[in-house]
Amino acid sequence: MICPFCYEENIDGADACEHCQEPLDFLTRPQPVSNVERRLLRDNVLSLLQRQPVVVEPSEPVGKVLQVLVDRSIGCVVVVDGQDVVGIFSERDALQRLNVEATKFADRPISEFMTPSPETIEADAEIVFALHKMDVGGYRHLPVLRNGRIVGVISIRDILQYITSRLATVE
Repeated sequence: MICPFCYEENIDGADACEHCQEPLDFLTRPQPVSNVERRLLRDNVLSLLQRQPVVVEPSEPVGKVLQVLVDRSIGCVVVVDGQDVVGIFSERDALQRLNVEATKFADRPISEFMTPSPETIEADAEIVFALHKMDVGGYRHLPVLRNGRIVGVISIRDILQYITSRLATVE
């Protein structure tokens, strides 16, 4: 790869020119080829939020949390201590950690069964970054923060709906 600043030869994929130390990473970044790809790189996570997050305290009983999931037809709740996100409890947690023993644990605190310290994303992050985090981490839900405070939760379904709605409007 030829450096566009000093015209010296560099190894393909180099982050900086070995001769002049100018950044070269922009030369190897994939460029979006469709309107959908451009929007995924440009639009932020905030545009995916459709409703307020459902939050519970760490001491909330498992039975009550399960009822909230069912009553609201949602896939997860965010566990918050004061203003801090300390965990997430999802359908997957219910299946893997409670399973057929759910009634046995109904009065126990949700903090015993939640996923602690969940991965989060800032509201102004690009959608493609959220999609990458979800793919690499195997997450179906990501709490969305603004200035360290929970403002929503996005799901992989939200991203798929976003993509399919953009595909429908492609000329």
